Amino acid sequence: MSSFPVLNDEQWLKLLEQVAQSFNEVTLSRGFNYFKQQRVASLIITENRVVQARVTGSEDYSVKLYLDKFLSNTCTCPVRTSCKHLAAVIMELADRLGYPASQIVNANYHLKRATSIISPESQLKQLPDMDINSWHKFLDQYTAHVKPSYDQGTFTNVLRYELQNIRKIAIPFSKMDLIFFELHQELFILRKIKEQTAQGTVSYYTSSALYRMYDEIHAWLHQKSAQIDFTLAGERLKQTLSYVRQQLAKETDQKYLDYGLYTALWKYWIAPYPDTEQWVLQEINDITQQTTDSISSSLSAAKAFLYLHQSRTSDAWAALEASGTLNKAPTRLFLPFLNHIAAAHDWDNLIDWLLRTASYFYGQRTKELDAYLGYWKEAVAHVPEAEKQLWTVLEEMLPHSALIIDEMLYEQRKWKPWLEMQIFKGQDPLYHRVSVLQPIEKEAPALLLPYYHQAIEHYVSLKNRHDYKLAVKLLKRLDKVYKKMKQAERWDRFFSGFMERHSRLRALQEELKKGKLLE
Repeated sequence: MSSFPVLNDEQWLKLLEQVAQSFNEVTLSRGFNYFKQQRVASLIITENRVVQARVTGSEDYSVKLYLDKFLSNTCTCPVRTSCKHLAAVIMELADRLGYPASQIVNANYHLKRATSIISPESQLKQLPDMDINSWHKFLDQYTAHVKPSYDQGTFTNVLRYELQNIRKIAIPFSKMDLIFFELHQELFILRKIKEQTAQGTVSYYTSSALYRMYDEIHAWLHQKSAQIDFTLAGERLKQTLSYVRQQLAKETDQKYLDYGLYTALWKYWIAPYPDTEQWVLQEINDITQQTTDSISSSLSAAKAFLYLHQSRTSDAWAALEASGTLNKAPTRLFLPFLNHIAAAHDWDNLIDWLLRTASYFYGQRTKELDAYLGYWKEAVAHVPEAEKQLWTVLEEMLPHSALIIDEMLYEQRKWKPWLEMQIFKGQDPLYHRVSVLQPIEKEAPALLLPYYHQAIEHYVSLKNRHDYKLAVKLLKRLDKVYKKMKQAERWDRFFSGFMERHSRLRALQEELKKGKLLE
């Protein structure tokens, strides 16, 4: 790319105007996805202000962007002009020249407020003196020109890209304030996505962006935990907890996603510090004051979670029951409770809560169910007599827990019931890799005998050459098992009887010779 200036601010606005006239919203959205995926593989600018680029996709396409003759733009794709490839090239060019690519996506709206795209530097520098509610009002105004996209993923990317411009201004934030401002930018984007979801304009396929956003904030809170010292930012933390409680009060879909953020904030930023009892007391009081005649399920869950911090496990469960929270509780509601009790090494109470919540985890295997079983294993490791209760829970979960039972029997090297389960499920030795059965051959080879014998007879009974080959393969492995047991004579007796029973199966005899079991 050449080093001479290509666009000044006036030419930039002119480019936006041309984009607004030539492209529709869907094409710009697709182009933005290509830009974010770095599909613009090469880009050069000639001295006559022609941009030549290559864009990768289902195929590679060549794009020519004429900055002084916009209507002459071309692309080798079937659309030829005003396509997503051309849009991606314009965004890549803007990004390289220091202009926000997100403004290309929202060209129409940007042009309407061209004089106020970037807030005056003086206004930005007032952010450290604002409270958190004022931050959110500012962010609303700052991104007012960004039009919600039919694709939440694209909408999220455009918002985040737009907010990056704030970082270009030297704002006199303290170290703690900067972390909190970054957090509230993410919470702001989350709120905007939720508002769009509430309007019912989001499809099943694009709504995954909402869940991904929650996961990203969880990871961010964990990442920043080492840098947080809330003793230096008590007021910001207080305001943040108040903001999240407001979101909890609005959470009516019983998905408990904001509740998950609330508990993560406690887990990563508050709980690690000593002397947090006063914060717990204040939060319980604030939640109580926030509710009048009724209390939201999410706020009830938050209050119960705080009771656990006071080791009031009975009160925590009672709070969930009294509010009706348990009526349609999803599995994710209980994981923060189980995590907190396990972290406190309160094994008796953990077992009690695992039993109380077991029925909520019945169903298809999920990451929540795996986490639940992880707490069971941790509890059993400290209270071995609880293992019987764990197996009872797993039996009640059948058939969904069949694979879990299978895995646990194998992990605990309970070979006899594990093999019985394989036979019950109709899975013969060839279903498993050889390495799976090797520990059994070493520790309890006799247990494998009925497993092999049954499978061999089954394959022979099918009476076709392919299955005869499989039977021979198993016979060779069975021979090794007998030798492992130092019972060669027993093998010889079995094999002689086997040959006598199936002497008329000529194809089987041929496969036995090929397998070198017969001379």
